[in-house]
Amino acid sequence: MVFQSLYRRFRPQRFDEVIGQSHLVSALKNAVADDRVGHAYLLSGPRGTGKTSTARILAKALNCENLGPDAEPCGECASCTSIEVGASMDLVELDAASNNRVENVRELTANAALASPGRRKVYLLDEVHMLSTAASNALLKTLEEPPGHVVFILATTDPQKVLPTIRSRTQHVELGLIGADELAAHVRTIAERAELELTDEIVDYVVARGAGSARDTLSALDQVVAAGGIPDDRVSVDELLSGLAARDVARCLAAVSSAVASGVDARDLAERTARRLRDMFLVAADVDPGQLPPADIQALGQLAGEIGRPLNVKALELIGSSLVDMRQAPDPRLTFEVALVRLFADQPASATGSAGPSADLTDILRRLEALEQGGGAAASAPLGGDQRVELPGSSEIASAVAAMKDTEPEQPSSAPPSPSGSRPSGAQAARAALAEVRGESPPSAPANDAPEAGAVPPPPPPPPPRASAGPGVETAPPPLESAADPQPEAASEQPAPNPPSIETVEEPPAPEPPPVAAVPHADDMSFALIEERWADVLAVLAPRARARFQAAQLLRTEGRVAVLELPNEVHRERCEQLRAEVEVALARVLSQEIELRLVAGSDRDPVGPSAAGVGAAPDETIDLDELRDAPPDGRSSVDRITDAFPGALVVDNDGSM
Repeated sequence: MVFQSLYRRFRPQRFDEVIGQSHLVSALKNAVADDRVGHAYLLSGPRGTGKTSTARILAKALNCENLGPDAEPCGECASCTSIEVGASMDLVELDAASNNRVENVRELTANAALASPGRRKVYLLDEVHMLSTAASNALLKTLEEPPGHVVFILATTDPQKVLPTIRSRTQHVELGLIGADELAAHVRTIAERAELELTDEIVDYVVARGAGSARDTLSALDQVVAAGGIPDDRVSVDELLSGLAARDVARCLAAVSSAVASGVDARDLAERTARRLRDMFLVAADVDPGQLPPADIQALGQLAGEIGRPLNVKALELIGSSLVDMRQAPDPRLTFEVALVRLFADQPASATGSAGPSADLTDILRRLEALEQGGGAAASAPLGGDQRVELPGSSEIASAVAAMKDTEPEQPSSAPPSPSGSRPSGAQAARAALAEVRGESPPSAPANDAPEAGAVPPPPPPPPPRASAGPGVETAPPPLESAADPQPEAASEQPAPNPPSIETVEEPPAPEPPPVAAVPHADDMSFALIEERWADVLAVLAPRARARFQAAQLLRTEGRVAVLELPNEVHRERCEQLRAEVEVALARVLSQEIELRLVAGSDRDPVGPSAAGVGAAPDETIDLDELRDAPPDGRSSVDRITDAFPGALVVDNDGSM
């Protein structure tokens, strides 16, 4: 007898033998019992979850001669047995991956109307997403309105690639991965039917390898039976995860080398590692992965605590990116190893367990800044993770932190005393310790350090001397120390006075600023000032406003109003549209609010002054006999238009100026 794999020998033949898809089974059984089977179904889901098996069971139920009241096929009639052996004309299976051309679909639609021995004719198109666009479009009409005795069942692992027009013509049912408990019970049932002796360790191993797929689980069981036990390479992923938990890149690379040497593909190893990291992340978040036995969940929870969530997420990101890069990489193993090296290279020294004297002092300085603001605990906190960085001079830093907390350290601090003779603050002592470590001179105390209780605060530093601003301006007084300290001779005769407190020291009066030239008020705005700054006003205008107001002339000023003359009425109306913009420019240049009034050349006031010094001529008698015709104007119409609109540009038909 020819050997058959377990998943082929024990393929489900009845609806109640399908595991993990109760929603699909109940819907199909109800449809068969009520004679409400749809004309087209789309079954989508991961591999090995029962898509093809369920379609075959539906074909048996639709053509069974002894269908029971529970809509289960009998499995004994001629129709059921012929479907089981693959010799029935009522079930037409088509592999869309190898029959994806238009000619294949045309042949299918042409034969769909032909009768079959049974009551219903079922077309099963597996991997329907592999059909070409033309073949999918050729199937649309028959799929939408098939003959009454035809039922289409489309199966795919990638429903996103199926045309939306096909999905809209079918009843889409999604199949999910099978839980670990159901898979374990299924494996034990298959082992009893196949007369196999299995231990709990083998069941857990094949269930973990199946990852929710019944076919993958039974294939792993076939491998275990053929090998006589669990293969030795099963510890490869666990050893790699142990290296991640220990932050040991050499151990991780050794685990990859050992796994590849034993025959494990690098891409398969990366996929299994990523899947394991994903399960570990879910377990750490108190989420049931759904495809793991209870013992495995407990082990992953302990390992997740050792790795930590940041490293877990970073490993998932880098290994996931390496899986994408492996598709085009000539050596997938190298890509996977580079991802592991990058994972540890991106971690800080304290996270990888390799902290040493080479650690940067930036973190310590950052904590010193927090210490100056009153956060002493932040300065004494570890630099990262659960370990502390030990640096030269760390004992002095610890002494400074202890001084900040008003506790006596075990070793005296090496920080120099403050100039006032009082004990230095924690920040000052810490900075002095860092200066000794670096070989620098101790820094001076910052100005914002608060004085300690019981100490007299020193007087504030005197302001720097000011430069003389000219005659009549007083200079800054001498520093307070020169006025307060007695002469050396007097120091021996009388006791030194008490240092003045901050409340009793008076600051010297600040010198008065030099007078600023007053800007004339708008009411005093003169004609000459506007005429002088008019070029600056035009410079800040937009190009369109500048071109229109280029020909404007200032006639006069009337308080806050400036009167501008334009060549003609048409030009004045066009400039009136931009008058507000020019008023803003005037206020910007002259720092005054000035209103504009625009007049045309014929609207000039005959009495007021003119910008050009030309007023209206007095009334006089004109003799008509003395009038003569003007000489003929040789200008073209274009010249007249440009004269009428100063600032206009002449553009030729080709776009040139």
